[in-house]
Amino acid sequence: MNDSPRLFSSELEISKREQRIFSPNVVALNTWVSELRNRIGSGAIIPWFDPDDGGVKAKMLWLLEAPGPKSTRERGGSGFISCNNNDQTAQNTWETRQEAGVDRRLVVHWNVIPYYIGSNTKIRAFNPSDIAAGGPLLLELLELLPHLMVVILGGEAARKGWQDFAPKNSKLITVECPHPSPTNINTRPGNREKIIRAWKEALSLIN
Repeated sequence: MNDSPRLFSSELEISKREQRIFSPNVVALNTWVSELRNRIGSGAIIPWFDPDDGGVKAKMLWLLEAPGPKSTRERGGSGFISCNNNDQTAQNTWETRQEAGVDRRLVVHWNVIPYYIGSNTKIRAFNPSDIAAGGPLLLELLELLPHLMVVILGGEAARKGWQDFAPKNSKLITVECPHPSPTNINTRPGNREKIIRAWKEALSLIN
């Protein structure tokens, strides 16, 4: 497996991943993405699940806010929710997971708001109506992840979405940490270590 931060700065690497969009471990998830695009309509930009992650076999869900521009083909990115995307948030995700010793095949990546929110040039901040619209889809996602044990909630939107829309009788364990954005990592001392600790805690819980 070719794996490194910002791997998707290469169109060749994106093309290789595109050929595997309906690989066995993600076929159910990406079929759901296709269905969501049709259901939501109005040009909803919903990236694919990355076949190099755990897919339906994942034991951890890494849940963030919303897809960034570099996860969308329409905004010059990869078209995948992936730690290989060519942006700093994805790089921070890749590096903290690696430092924590978590195999990416244990993880599936997603966002509580599953579609891009923003303009042609930049993502906008989420608002309560975004979470109200996207949050109910969490229940559909969880039905597709039968091996899931732990959900890592990265940032305010993920925490709010989970609080409002997660199944009330869920046996899933949640771990909270800061969002791995450049602002959170670069300007707030200690946040990087908090994220690494969250990865490590999640790993200990599934072991």
